[in-house]
Amino acid sequence: MENRFTKYLAYAIGEIILVVLGILIALQINEWNNQRIENQEEAKTYQNIRRQIEDDQKALIDARMYNDYHLKAYRYANQIIISENRQKADSLAVMAMLLGRFSDFHRSSNIYETLVNSGELRLLKNNAITQKLQQLEMTYTFVNKLEVMHWDMISNELPQVLRGVVNYNDFKAVRPEKLYDVDMQNMFVSIIYLSETKASVYKQALSEIEELIALIAKEVGPTANQKNSADPPAQN
Repeated sequence: MENRFTKYLAYAIGEIILVVLGILIALQINEWNNQRIENQEEAKTYQNIRRQIEDDQKALIDARMYNDYHLKAYRYANQIIISENRQKADSLAVMAMLLGRFSDFHRSSNIYETLVNSGELRLLKNNAITQKLQQLEMTYTFVNKLEVMHWDMISNELPQVLRGVVNYNDFKAVRPEKLYDVDMQNMFVSIIYLSETKASVYKQALSEIEELIALIAKEVGPTANQKNSADPPAQN
């Protein structure tokens, strides 16, 4: 009886151990599976972020080029006013009308806020990326404030300065002397300063985007374009 009881006890203990091992293995497999799914979701989130900031990057480059082009014209116009070169009144009139044009950057979406609201932020394990995203959002907010200031200036103040001075139909100077007065020069100087500030912030935003793209590439690998640009040139 003792022999049989000992064998039964050993068998029962063995069964218990097997059941426990089976449960532990199942839990581990489930943990691995959950981790795999979470890693896939994290990689997908990084790729979505990269796609959005690359869209922003293209829009920022276009805005910066547009801003730089007109900034050169404004600086040239200001030099005409300073030199009081009356022979260039018609050119000055055209550039005064150009004051109504301005770069207007619009980001694809509020990335960081979207991540927080969707709960996807918890998936991102790289704290450097989340910190850079927060910084980029602050930079975007500053850009948008500058764009609003620029729009307010050209929609509220510029018409008063240009009214009766330039013919809106053919851009010809109606009162050339007014193109050289202090109101016109102050308008050029104000928009030059605003455009220079925008140029600086555009540059900062582009730098932050490049840093983010580099960090994301370390997590999920480079894009096809990045791989191609990194490849050495073909030898003839």
